[in-house]
Amino acid sequence: MARAVVESVAENTSDAVVGALFWGAVAGVPGLVGFRAVNTLDAMVGHKSPRHRRFGWASARLDDLAGWPGARLTAALATVAGGNPRGAARAWRADASKHPSPNAGPVEASFAGALGVRLGAPSRTAGASSTGRS
Repeated sequence: MARAVVESVAENTSDAVVGALFWGAVAGVPGLVGFRAVNTLDAMVGHKSPRHRRFGWASARLDDLAGWPGARLTAALATVAGGNPRGAARAWRADASKHPSPNAGPVEASFAGALGVRLGAPSRTAGASSTGRS
């Protein structure tokens, strides 16, 4: 339960709050709306399924690209503002690259490290593997 909470809060903080505010600051309302549209498209069709395989990959890669700055900023904020800055930085360095998502890895690792928790062994959710280790 704790693992799911940390993963969900971390990723939603990055995608729905920090990433959107970053693109809003960079490109105004069109940037904010564009980022949220890309993020929503990825959530709708960006997964690998036979039905969406031909165009879902494009929305997933676009979301990875658009989410990169917000994810790093979120991880940095969690490191600085969290209860355990050293632990957050250590977890970010050690565990972020073990995650299959280039953006969820740093965020989830730094949140877990800041909280002083380990997220555990790899898990499988809806056919997608997640190391979730921090």
